[in-house]
Amino acid sequence: MSRFLCVMLCGMAAGPVAQAHEFWIEPDRMTPSADAPLSVQVRVGERFQGDVFPFEPRAYQHAYWVGPEAVQALHTQPLSKSDLSLSAQAQGLHILAVASFGQSLTYPTQAEFISFAQGIGAGDVLAQQLPLVAEPDGSIGETYRRFSKTLVHFGEKQGRDRRLGLQYEWVKSDGRFTLLAHGAVAPHHPADLFCEGRDGVVTEHRLQTDTDGQVAPDTANAKRCLINAVFLSAPDARGHWASDWVSLFWAP
Repeated sequence: MSRFLCVMLCGMAAGPVAQAHEFWIEPDRMTPSADAPLSVQVRVGERFQGDVFPFEPRAYQHAYWVGPEAVQALHTQPLSKSDLSLSAQAQGLHILAVASFGQSLTYPTQAEFISFAQGIGAGDVLAQQLPLVAEPDGSIGETYRRFSKTLVHFGEKQGRDRRLGLQYEWVKSDGRFTLLAHGAVAPHHPADLFCEGRDGVVTEHRLQTDTDGQVAPDTANAKRCLINAVFLSAPDARGHWASDWVSLFWAP
């Protein structure tokens, strides 16, 4: 891939991200028939509102389409292949999983960065690094990455989510959600749950994983939900922070 094309695709995957905005990939149907291709869009925003971008899997470091029969690496497909529609391998659950390249972001003031860190529930990480090291102009640099999974059932609502080996990942199992970081469960970590009810009302709840890295929210009356967690890492030698966002989108 040429350097120009890489820059173009990577930028399209990330989009213009503002502070504390969620990322998810939303299909046009959550329970499509097994003989129909699926279309998806990248969404960046809050409470299911925000910017919409086309899904270009080759713009991600990793992009997988996981079905009952096989794991397809979408990010390795040649650029000459124009048809990247998602098709069912069989009846049941399919998983679309992506991991983005790192993207840079600058907070113009320390106050804006502090507000962001507190908003994602990372005040304890922030407190350990005070006073902050800023650029000469007072700004704070950050690198962020996105790890996201979307669950889609073709034809029948059968099959189970499973661990795919992403660096950060949610895994859904029987109404419980396990948060994983670097292959281990993430205990006592804040998470945000957004659910849209069948009446169109969106609710938001701040959760915290238990000692097993799990949460078990009640989503029975929702038509779509998104759970998101953010891991904020201490700054490097240059004073640049890093955040890793991990989300799961599904229809209960």
